[in-house]
Amino acid sequence: MIATREGLGSALPLLDMSGDTYQADHSNNMPFIRSLTRTALIFAAGATVALVGANWYAKSQVDEARSKIGQLQGEITTKTNELLGFTKYTTFLTVGKQALTEQAKLIAASITREEGSTQIVEASILGLKSASTVAVTYTAEYSFGFDLRPDKYELRATDKGLEIHVNRPTLLVAPGITNLRHRVLNGGLLTDDKGVIIRMMQDASKRAEKQGQALASEPSVMALSEKSLTSFLHGFLAKQPGVRIVPHITVVYRQPPKEVSAAQ
Repeated sequence: MIATREGLGSALPLLDMSGDTYQADHSNNMPFIRSLTRTALIFAAGATVALVGANWYAKSQVDEARSKIGQLQGEITTKTNELLGFTKYTTFLTVGKQALTEQAKLIAASITREEGSTQIVEASILGLKSASTVAVTYTAEYSFGFDLRPDKYELRATDKGLEIHVNRPTLLVAPGITNLRHRVLNGGLLTDDKGVIIRMMQDASKRAEKQGQALASEPSVMALSEKSLTSFLHGFLAKQPGVRIVPHITVVYRQPPKEVSAAQ
């Protein structure tokens, strides 16, 4: 049904539903729609850029955090290995003790000294006995060390380092006597009697052994024996795998057992 001017009167404008009128009215809204579309597209593009930027920033932060965590873990591992290297030597104390026992003779502290004494030597020449005062000199080589049998000493790791609990050093073997010389001071003449020379050598050996036993308790000899022992153990432990440092090694002398009184 089509409304006519007569039916509606002059109060209302006639709404023309023809194609021309409708197209004209709709075309008036196109600029607004286009502006709204452009605004929406710009907003969407900006939101997309912001989202991409946020994702990139978040990813970079995560990567940086992972890198720092990896670096921190590496530092922790390094520090842990270093700390383990500082105490690793304790795992080799058993084999270190075995090495000390096996190499005890090589760890000895050697001292060479010129010794001399005056002797009364009796000799027989053509059945006639004579006594002579003879100055005897010789070179004595002393060897001092510790009793390193497994049950005679102990290795202990402490907060201050490593301790070797052991008895005091002793003369390990009979001193070696070389370059024996003699000079007659007074009395009869000595012949090249081999027996006389042999007796002089025997006497020199006895005196040197007694002298060596006395030397073993001298501070200088004890210090030299300690240095030989600690240097060997330090060198052995330092060569073991994973050991970064070997602490200071101290020799601690065991106390001799107390004598039980007769009253007990």
